[in-house]
Amino acid sequence: MALQADYLIPIDFGLSDERKMMIDMLKKFKEKECPKEKIMEWDEAQEFPVHVWKKLGDEGILGACFPEEYGGTGGNIVDETLITEEISNSFSAMGLAYLTGVCFGGMSILHYGTDEQKQNYLPKLIAGDWNFALSLTEPGGGTDILGALKSRAVEQPDGSFIANGAKIFTTGLHAANTIVFICRTDDVPEKPARGLTIFLVDRDNPGQQEITGKLLNQKFCDGITYHKIKKLGSWILASFEVAYEDVKLSKDQILGERGKGWYNIVSTLNNERIVCAAICNGLAQGCLEEANQYAIEREAFGKPIGQFQAVQHRLADMATEIELARLVTYKAAWMQANNPTDPGVGVIASMAKMYASEAAFRCTDHALRILAGYGFTMEYHIQRYYRDIRQLVFAPITNEMSKNFIGQVMLGQKKSY
Repeated sequence: MALQADYLIPIDFGLSDERKMMIDMLKKFKEKECPKEKIMEWDEAQEFPVHVWKKLGDEGILGACFPEEYGGTGGNIVDETLITEEISNSFSAMGLAYLTGVCFGGMSILHYGTDEQKQNYLPKLIAGDWNFALSLTEPGGGTDILGALKSRAVEQPDGSFIANGAKIFTTGLHAANTIVFICRTDDVPEKPARGLTIFLVDRDNPGQQEITGKLLNQKFCDGITYHKIKKLGSWILASFEVAYEDVKLSKDQILGERGKGWYNIVSTLNNERIVCAAICNGLAQGCLEEANQYAIEREAFGKPIGQFQAVQHRLADMATEIELARLVTYKAAWMQANNPTDPGVGVIASMAKMYASEAAFRCTDHALRILAGYGFTMEYHIQRYYRDIRQLVFAPITNEMSKNFIGQVMLGQKKSY
């Protein structure tokens, strides 16, 4: 990729009437089905509202980027980005569920699944009856996935596989019906990216996760158990340690080609980073709205605190950073929709995720300072935004690794890792 911007820049910043209607509908949906008071209750209870996911399917939101033949409406990554940003305004946990369900699960199946897998999973996901969890990261490493991955599935004489291993930070497993499980099936000397295979593993009892989102220990299916990790934030969509012990898998459960699972996962990274940026933008916008309203209503020294320059400048900084984050996010989405094979898309998508998460991080700090003592109480929503954004500066990819990628691909620097 050349150093100069030698790719087309979108100049139409408007939305189609259909997309405007979709966003308006989603705003009304949120007001009715997941007002902030309910989100606060789910956060305190550490429970994921499966019924809201179902209603998102009923409204057609989950199918916006899937073909009509599976029950979708034929949209693309721009629709995903718009939906995720709007959902994540005050409810970033649902934005994360959209990331794991639609991006890691649904889009991977759409691009690499067999016809049978597409017909089996996509209509149920689109209807809100199904969700996915990505089980990739292992205890020995985060960003260094290839170096740390020890989970293995060994082929048996009858053609089946027996899998063993351990995963960590498998997010949303308590709300998932299917695990997207990545493990090694083949050894290719000096080529660690080769030989990894993706399996789709279904829960024994698909309705089990609707009982409660607060279970600390649970069995997913024969040989797979999980344990909840206590985290600083994102309490609604929990993360889990997962143990795989002699799990029997069939060839029909392989997603894509055997031994090429890593390349299949990597091909979804642009969507992942763009959608993650949209989550950050929505979260930051929620902070701005709350802080701005508080600055209008709160009085000190005989006038609203928003009239003080120190407060007004913080609000202006927040608004500016959010606008800049949106510009790079939607540029990345536009590029991905129009030319997904362009290597420049990955660079801009990485920039979007990196900048949007850092901007949202700063916005939560600005908002907390504006609300001061009240923002530090559990009665106000700012503390939740402040906690939830922390993980998005290092997940699903660290911002430092994003900078490495930009330096290597865009600027032509030598690989730093």
